[in-house]
Amino acid sequence: MTRIRVFALCALLSPPLCSWAQQTPPVTVEDYVRIGLASNRELLAVRERLTEARGSVRQAGVRPAPTVTARGTTGRPLGTVGEEQYGADFSQTVETSGKRSKRIEVATFEIAQADAELQQRSSEIAFQIRGAFADRLAERQKVKLFDDLLRLNQEALRLTEARVGEGDTARLDENLLRVEVNRTLVQRRGAQARLVVAEANLRKLLGLGADAPLSEVKAVPGSTLSLDELKQAAIQRRADLALARASEGQGMASISLARANGRPDVTFNAGYTKQNSQFDDLYGQSANGTIAPLRDKDDLLTFGVSIPLRSSRSVRGDVEAATARGNAARLRREYLEKTIPIEVDSSYRQWQANLQSVDLLRSGVVDLSTQNLQVVQEAYRLGQLRLLDVINEQRRMVDNRLALIDGEMDEAKSWADVERVIGGNLP
Repeated sequence: MTRIRVFALCALLSPPLCSWAQQTPPVTVEDYVRIGLASNRELLAVRERLTEARGSVRQAGVRPAPTVTARGTTGRPLGTVGEEQYGADFSQTVETSGKRSKRIEVATFEIAQADAELQQRSSEIAFQIRGAFADRLAERQKVKLFDDLLRLNQEALRLTEARVGEGDTARLDENLLRVEVNRTLVQRRGAQARLVVAEANLRKLLGLGADAPLSEVKAVPGSTLSLDELKQAAIQRRADLALARASEGQGMASISLARANGRPDVTFNAGYTKQNSQFDDLYGQSANGTIAPLRDKDDLLTFGVSIPLRSSRSVRGDVEAATARGNAARLRREYLEKTIPIEVDSSYRQWQANLQSVDLLRSGVVDLSTQNLQVVQEAYRLGQLRLLDVINEQRRMVDNRLALIDGEMDEAKSWADVERVIGGNLP
């Protein structure tokens, strides 16, 4: 009678363990990725870099401002009466060698760089969000698995305790089940703690508060693109490669600007001066016949052109620095063009390996382990095996299901890594 009851409780273990992952997500992971990209404060800070770059382009197009100077000279404070001079000067610098257009060209590359940085950080955050969802889903599945196992083992322990009290079952069976209950409880607490950490990390990435609800979602990996098409897509879409290309273009434009800065600008100036002078000890007759000191009043107009005497030596250091930056960006671009296909190949093959492992775990390990448990249960019911044999086989089945959960998590993360090395979501 005891064997039949224990067998019935063990048999109840299989259906919950087989159906724990059968859930329909109300939303997709990509919906949460969009939420995270829209609300993540770190990413919002990176977006300000675009505004900064646009401001730099606008500022680069500003022409040199004209200069207006007002001046005056008088001898009154020093007791020299009659000597006064007032005037105003205007000067305008005219840039040569297309400096303004070259500045705008250099600054324009900053917009491309800022956009590439934004795309790169967005791809990284999307990868982290997908990975965090995979962690959360795995730990929730483990908690569910341990909850089902704990409930069944506790029920088996309760019935076994009653049978031990009646003298129908050995106390060893009670102790074996008690160990299993405590062991499962420890495993469940560990999974629950990891789930709390995973959810906290996910909320941080999404920019959500502690009370904001999180739906049960699961990523669905897969793409219709071949490996060669993925490699071509990565070359076209990778943000770090776009950043290197923009940096290379800016480096070349900076060389042209540095050389242009070595050519002098021309400054045109013009001025007006009103001068009053009085001659000492010289007097003349005014229009009304009175005697007055002789005075001289002059209106003067001045103009000129100034050109600084400078040569290409004055900007040699700037040219060398710009050349070095351009060369570094070119080498970086060449390096990425060679290594990106390798990264795509490695990530894709890792995903394929994880996908095959999950299929093998599901059909060749977990399903067979479930069948093995059923055979052991039947043998126990017939009195051919001990309860310890059933418990050991049950442990193996649980370990196999835990391995399947971890395998599915690795599969989801490896696909997220494929999307990351490609540079975004795949069709």
